[in-house]
Amino acid sequence: MPIQNYQIYTDRGYAGDQCDSTSHVTKQTGIVEDATMGFGLAVVPGTGERGITVGHTAGVVHGITLRELNTEAANKPSDGTAVFKKTDSLTIMQEGFIYVLVSGVEAAVAGAYLNVDDATGAFTGGTAGVGETASLNVKAVQGGAPGDVIKARIDFANPA
Repeated sequence: MPIQNYQIYTDRGYAGDQCDSTSHVTKQTGIVEDATMGFGLAVVPGTGERGITVGHTAGVVHGITLRELNTEAANKPSDGTAVFKKTDSLTIMQEGFIYVLVSGVEAAVAGAYLNVDDATGAFTGGTAGVGETASLNVKAVQGGAPGDVIKARIDFANPA
């Protein structure tokens, strides 16, 4: 009898996925002010009522865009990518465990604070480079190489 090796749905998750059911704080709706926005990105309040835009305030991340199951995939079959356009609503997590994609060229180290790409809101590991700022409140729970999805924790209430 042949041995079957199932390898479907074996990834940790996608950027912006909630990791577990532990306590967390979410802000139900942010209105996208950028041209486009995706999941698992650092955001700060925008200029409009409930508006959000990618980035940070002096290293403090206001929230991370949270994936929701009712979102249409940008690609078929889905690779976890979704694109929100200006004025779309998006949920953000302000405190708790969330998966993020490690961007840039340096690996993320478990227990170390992640960096935020100033232009895209993506998270990077290692030492903050040009166009990046070390976050004060988003810490890698798992280590990972660039391109890996890792578990991180945002703590908005106590950023230091």
